[in-house]
Amino acid sequence: MTREEFTVLRDFIYEKTGIYFTETKTYLLESRLANRLNELGLSSFEDYYYHLKYGAEKARTELANLFDVVTTNETSFFRNPPQLDAFKIILQKSYMNGSGPVAPLRIWSAACSTGEEPYTLAIILMELMEARKVNIPFTIFATDISSKVIDSARKAVFSQYSVRNTDAALKRKYFTEENNMFRLNDTVKRAVKIDFMNLMDDTAYRMYRQMDFIFCRNVLIYFDEKMKKKVIDNMYECMKPKGYLTIGHAESLHNISRAFKPLVFPGTIAYQKG
Repeated sequence: MTREEFTVLRDFIYEKTGIYFTETKTYLLESRLANRLNELGLSSFEDYYYHLKYGAEKARTELANLFDVVTTNETSFFRNPPQLDAFKIILQKSYMNGSGPVAPLRIWSAACSTGEEPYTLAIILMELMEARKVNIPFTIFATDISSKVIDSARKAVFSQYSVRNTDAALKRKYFTEENNMFRLNDTVKRAVKIDFMNLMDDTAYRMYRQMDFIFCRNVLIYFDEKMKKKVIDNMYECMKPKGYLTIGHAESLHNISRAFKPLVFPGTIAYQKG
């Protein structure tokens, strides 16, 4: 990949996804795109760029393949327990305190990858409601830019690695083990609505309004400051008053938005819409 090829492809990917590859990531981008060139029978990265840019109907199909290869999809059930503990505390304090009827909860897992995060949130809710003998209607929306991981999330069959942090009793209760794989029960699957969404598409946010909770973990690290602000501003508009935002453990809203109030919990911070 020449420097010129890297620049035009980097800028194209940035425009479409918000993901920014620095020049130190030239080899990473080259290695991720090499198989696409082979699959399409193209001889150079410049040809691949022109195929994406001007390839009409075929280019739209290839755009989905591009999204698949440039995104990172590391995830697992019950990842980062302090953030999930904060979610439980907020649920019990604000939604399960017996002070009166609660409107149906709306929760959005943005960049849900293969589904472990939204399904984890569903299990947490089900367990809390069972323990406290309450019944709160809820819907969890799960979106991602990669069609490949969306398909995997809908199948909801997971490896031992994906469920490695899951309590044994919860595995027995919510999964069926088949050939060393773990199939999620339909009761949990039905609680999660999975769909495609590109966080760069301002109009797509209209589908996700009035959210009580938004989880957007380990996504902002791939964006520059401009795109971080764009995403967070849009998510702010998607939330109910006093709704809650959770971002990645290593991420921060510092210099991005002052519209959220940071809430300190053991080992983590959540953000509340001001």
